[in-house]
Amino acid sequence: MTRRTAVVAGGGLAGLAAACQLAESAVPVLLLEKRPFLGGRAYSHQDKSIGVEVDNGQHVFLGCCTEYIAFLKRLGAWEQAHLQKRMRVPVIDKVWGASMLQSAPLPPPLHLLPSLLGFKSLSPAEKLGAIYAFAQIRSVKREKSTQLDDLTFEDWLQKRRQTPNAIRSLWNLIVQPTLNDEMSRVSADLALMVFQEGFLSSRDGANVGWARVGLTSLLGEAARRYIEERGGEVRTGVPVTGIELEDGRVSRVLMDGEALTADAFVLAVPPPAVLPLLPAPVASDPFFARIASIQVSPIVNVHMWYDRPVWQGKFAAFLNTPVQWAFNKTRLWGLEGPGQYIDISLSGAHEFIQMSNAEIVEMFRKEMESPRRKAARRDLLAAAGGAAIAAGPGDAGGESLPGRRLDRHRLAGDDGERCAQRSDGGRQHAGRNNGTGREGGSGVRLNSRRCLRRRPPVAILHRSYL
Repeated sequence: MTRRTAVVAGGGLAGLAAACQLAESAVPVLLLEKRPFLGGRAYSHQDKSIGVEVDNGQHVFLGCCTEYIAFLKRLGAWEQAHLQKRMRVPVIDKVWGASMLQSAPLPPPLHLLPSLLGFKSLSPAEKLGAIYAFAQIRSVKREKSTQLDDLTFEDWLQKRRQTPNAIRSLWNLIVQPTLNDEMSRVSADLALMVFQEGFLSSRDGANVGWARVGLTSLLGEAARRYIEERGGEVRTGVPVTGIELEDGRVSRVLMDGEALTADAFVLAVPPPAVLPLLPAPVASDPFFARIASIQVSPIVNVHMWYDRPVWQGKFAAFLNTPVQWAFNKTRLWGLEGPGQYIDISLSGAHEFIQMSNAEIVEMFRKEMESPRRKAARRDLLAAAGGAAIAAGPGDAGGESLPGRRLDRHRLAGDDGERCAQRSDGGRQHAGRNNGTGREGGSGVRLNSRRCLRRRPPVAILHRSYL
């Protein structure tokens, strides 16, 4: 029997996950990636001046990201990652002092109670109000509350008597990095999903994990080996320029000077790149046209190298300062030497996109350094104006979308959910899918149903996950 073949366009996490699943299922697969490297937004490059691999931005994952964790294990890369045994997130409030959000040895959701009661950034009344809101979140049946996606999470919290300080100091502290934007812009439905799946359903769901090596070493290179060792092919620096149809079926993928045929096609390119690849009648179909409404939110990362340590923590969230999250890459990666490498990561960084590089660097230099102990440094600014999908109201919908619109063609998305039929769960989640799927026969079923239901990963400061 002739084996079915597949072409995957796009070498980000969604494309890598789909291609790895196909290769594992003995489907001859060809992966095409426009850029000279794999990984999409999860990539790194070598800084030759200091000999360190530099990520495009700090990516972390949570314990609830079960499919991402399984993906790393499948690639043989799990030993190059670290996952906390229990959640411990330092919060440094420049006004009220430091607190620790951590999981206690109690059944969920009580495991959050001790650290919530000790959270210095909230007043006693605000702590009681937060407990009430957590109880409300836990009881919400999201699948039966379709109106939630028409609200911002800020609106939802205000209706439950959350104060501006509680919204800013507690809720936004978690929502902004996980959903890539501020409370006033994100969907209530997606924010509730983050808290339900990441924080309330399991004591270990919010355990924080990170790579102990650069992202290209962790993901791109490992995925390439995995695919090629199973008979697949990976081509980088090869942009797909279009898709051709015959009798309503995808027949060919076009590249410069070449047309490829296959039995199945997976499109895993960024949302803005999808519609230009489709024939005009297809691009105007409501199923695909909705892609044009997907918005993006900026992420800025400031990389600082010091000649001596300026901060001892591994990572922390910050309040009442422009810093959102800071990561001590020297400790996270186990780097040797007297200096220190710190990555400051800013999600929903709309106000910073308009600033010059020098202004941004100077702002965060003042925030991180002690005025009494100056340290020589070297800076690198990584600013991405369209780094991550924004999770605004209306973005969680998709249940009523028709399933297959083009025969032999499937979409893979930022969360990978149901874009290759998920075997379990949904950023990529809140955190559970990597775009993989299974079926009898060849072992693969690629299903486009609900591919535009963008449930972002609980991948703090990521910008996107699978």
